[in-house]
Amino acid sequence: MTQSGEHTHCLLCNLSELAMLVGFNLVPLAKCKNCGFVFCKNIPSADTLNEYYKHYGKTDFISPITIKRYNEWLDKFEKYRKHNTMLDIGCGNGFFLEQAKQRGWKVYGTEYSTQLVQVCEAKGITMYHGALSTNTFADLEFDVITSIEVIEHINNPLEEMRHTSRMLRTGGLFFCTTPNFNALSRYYLKDKYNIISYPEHLSYYTPKTLKYLMQKFHLQTAHMETTGISITRFNQSTHKREQAVVSATSDDELLREKIETRWYLKLAKRMLNGMFRTTGTGYSLKGWFVKKK
Repeated sequence: MTQSGEHTHCLLCNLSELAMLVGFNLVPLAKCKNCGFVFCKNIPSADTLNEYYKHYGKTDFISPITIKRYNEWLDKFEKYRKHNTMLDIGCGNGFFLEQAKQRGWKVYGTEYSTQLVQVCEAKGITMYHGALSTNTFADLEFDVITSIEVIEHINNPLEEMRHTSRMLRTGGLFFCTTPNFNALSRYYLKDKYNIISYPEHLSYYTPKTLKYLMQKFHLQTAHMETTGISITRFNQSTHKREQAVVSATSDDELLREKIETRWYLKLAKRMLNGMFRTTGTGYSLKGWFVKKK
């Protein structure tokens, strides 16, 4: 895989005081001494990204439990509905926007993959192909913008969030999820943790650095949490079992199905997530941010 150079300044605060994290040899990670942001030092070439994402993310499987979670999020988004417009950045196969559309939202999406753009357009989703720019839905203001497992793929977060904030109305909601770099699994597995992957993941957020990025664009934190573990990711990272992260037979999906049908497992999950929220060490980082001006 080719690269087009190396970052010399922090991607969030633009200062040059960087330290390389020890023990991360396969993917060189830099940490800003000022704001604490961690990111891949290498800059992938356009050809590398185009080749990598050519067939990325194509799947026909969507878990009924994931659909349930999507609708729980959508329940919380209702109070932000004003123009009835929602944008999902990097919307993949459009599964989330399908649920929003069924609830009466006017839905829009962006995707890097031409194939996924076609998939979403066939579902009646208005699509923009490529990275965000000043021309992306230039005439629209959105009530809600979502970014589900996307920002870790971006190595220009300031530009990405500048465009995102421009498209979000004052008082609107930006909701995002991303792997948590402070996850317990990462501390245990270190550089074996397969979340740390080039050129797939280029930026690694913690609650502190995610909040710092949002503040730069007048996005006030309404709620933030870290939750969950991923047995599938753990087994992949330790080579105990090779399986797709998203599938009907993954370890994560089988565990989710058991939890949904057993009260004592639901209780255990709530207790475990309570610990993850308190310590900030859950696998998934989720944030709700409201635009103030």
